[in-house]
Amino acid sequence: MGYWVNTTYIHHADVSVVADALEAVCRAEGMERISSPAQRERALVEPMQYERALHNDLWGAAIFPGAPSWTVIQTAPPEFLAERAAGAPRMRLAELCRRLPASAFQLNIYDSAGAILAEVSESGEVLISGFNTSSDAADPFEWYEERLSEEFFEAQFRLHPFQDLIAGAALGDDLADAIARQFGAQNAAFCDNLVSVDTLVCHKPFSAPGGMALYFRWSGPSRQPYSSCASWTEYQATIRDET
Repeated sequence: MGYWVNTTYIHHADVSVVADALEAVCRAEGMERISSPAQRERALVEPMQYERALHNDLWGAAIFPGAPSWTVIQTAPPEFLAERAAGAPRMRLAELCRRLPASAFQLNIYDSAGAILAEVSESGEVLISGFNTSSDAADPFEWYEERLSEEFFEAQFRLHPFQDLIAGAALGDDLADAIARQFGAQNAAFCDNLVSVDTLVCHKPFSAPGGMALYFRWSGPSRQPYSSCASWTEYQATIRDET
């Protein structure tokens, strides 16, 4: 198993303002902010790691200060900001940027190799580069509802003037490390999927200085296809029972 990253960097200095805007985005989808659930043990197969946002009743977001004028977000499910609300024409990150307003980018590394860089302007314009090598990708140029381009096969900055920062990155690990050090700064160690798949999934205390962990619960009937499973065998059996 290689290195995986799904980290969002917002060009906004106020963590609390970003948190309020994210809460508004979630509330518009029927996700109500709740207190942190009780800490729990992690199972092998967790919906908050492996399922899309619309197949989860609980979302988590760790929001914390990065370099000056930057705020960083890790989420569970890890890419729910890159996904779209039901019937929406653009990803949730675009709506978040529009509400702030602020520009942002999300770096996605799949198994150390494939990389996708999604950039969003203050007005919600989306530019995406890279290709999709995630295990469930049937087409490397499809990423959620976005169509990638062979012209921009390599992840590259086009909206933000940061291309020189990543020009020498050979692997996804190098790319993620360069960006985390630059924009995560003193909190670079938290620009990692361990925050998403361990801290948030298990509802552990979030220790990034100046940061906060938020949780949002679906207000309608459950939409999860399964609960946490102790093994892949249990997961397969649960899925068969559901179908």
